[in-house]
Amino acid sequence: MQLNDPVPGFNPNAGAPIPLPEARQWTANYRDEPLTDAEKGGRKRINAYYFGNELLDRIQSQPGCVGLRFYMGISKSKDADSKDESQLLVVGVDKDGRDIVARLDIDGASLYEDGIVGDESAKCPAMCDVSSPLS
Repeated sequence: MQLNDPVPGFNPNAGAPIPLPEARQWTANYRDEPLTDAEKGGRKRINAYYFGNELLDRIQSQPGCVGLRFYMGISKSKDADSKDESQLLVVGVDKDGRDIVARLDIDGASLYEDGIVGDESAKCPAMCDVSSPLS
């Protein structure tokens, strides 16, 4: 596969609604999983991430954006008193399944140099809807 080739099997219309009972079970399954070694060491388990429409609209309004891709990440603490923290990053995706982030194309030309990588979500816990069946 070449750098500028479409991502094999990419479906720009991926995603579909699922029934609430299934979603409820999936979130319960996640919450019931044993703690990871990192969580045992102090990393907080994040159950949900919230992004406001302002950021998501900015990302989705980028030229060529057909959807969003979310990446899991971990910010490493530089402070001995703090713990590493799980992060969720969001980027736009073009019709070929490529992230809209700064990169070079196959000819070395700049591509998507103004691409946005979103972070700074509100995390649950502590920003949780305790009345939600998914909590």
